[in-house]
Amino acid sequence: MTIQYSPRDLIEKIAGNNYSYTYSSVKKVTVADANVEKLQDKAEAFKKKVKTLNRYTSGSISKDLLADQVEDLVKTYNDMKSSASTVTDKDVQKQISKLEKLFSDNEKNLKKIGITNVNGKYSFDSDTFEDATDKAVNTLFVGYDSFIGKANKIMRNMEETTDDAQYVVSEYKINHTQTYKDTDIAQAASTTLAGQAASSIKAYNSIVQSGNGIPANFQDSMKILLTNFAKTVYRTEGTTDNETIDKLNQLCLDHEEELAKLGLTFSSDKKSMEYHPETIDMTSSDFQNTLNDLFGENATFGNTVSEYCKNIFNDIVQPDKIGVSILDQLV
Repeated sequence: MTIQYSPRDLIEKIAGNNYSYTYSSVKKVTVADANVEKLQDKAEAFKKKVKTLNRYTSGSISKDLLADQVEDLVKTYNDMKSSASTVTDKDVQKQISKLEKLFSDNEKNLKKIGITNVNGKYSFDSDTFEDATDKAVNTLFVGYDSFIGKANKIMRNMEETTDDAQYVVSEYKINHTQTYKDTDIAQAASTTLAGQAASSIKAYNSIVQSGNGIPANFQDSMKILLTNFAKTVYRTEGTTDNETIDKLNQLCLDHEEELAKLGLTFSSDKKSMEYHPETIDMTSSDFQNTLNDLFGENATFGNTVSEYCKNIFNDIVQPDKIGVSILDQLV
């Protein structure tokens, strides 16, 4: 879940953590499943024995050689089944279950040729096999639908299934630390205050423009807001190398005459903005009209200031990079 902060809270957290922010990300890595790979080796050995017996035709080889092949079949089946116990993939287990059922369904016929189940593990008795009839042998190993024919079909599916299960995606949690310069965070804090001041001035302007009269505390509140705006919106020294900061400063300079009507003036060297409330009358139509022109609902100046402040904050702090969602952005 994305962590949420207000701009001010995030700045305070970064400043309080030695101008850094630690965050986590999840890295997905495709890795081979060692248990599946081990099973693949055992399954391949069993499949070879199945294929060999699947080619058997009545009387094609000596009974002694056939006995050796059957014994190998039983041994490799036990090895494969044991290895499969550590594999969790449900599709692989489904194929193992089919083989188990195949052996179980043919238990009586297998017993006739010396293959018996003892506590879940199969054994082969060569003496019993030697005495087995050709019919008993052929029932299991001759024909498409014989025991060995069905085992061969299951093993083809087993190969595809284990190939699919061989690689798995694992997730790893990785911690990162994003470091900042103290001057950059100071700029982000200043810009945040400027954006908040601009939004608050806009809100007070809407009250003035509503025609319901000017609130009693309007002048005192507006003086505080304009003072904060002057201190934070225009900075030419100690700033970070940021194109949007330059645009914000130029925007203020482009509106020098209008800002002066609100008591906002620039120093002679244009390095700072100052607020001089004694130079204006907040009750005058000139002040109120200018306030609306700059900070009205659809005023380009105020809206652009808010946009620039938001962009500067994002450029410096990079909330998306550190996995943070910003609440009430610059409001």
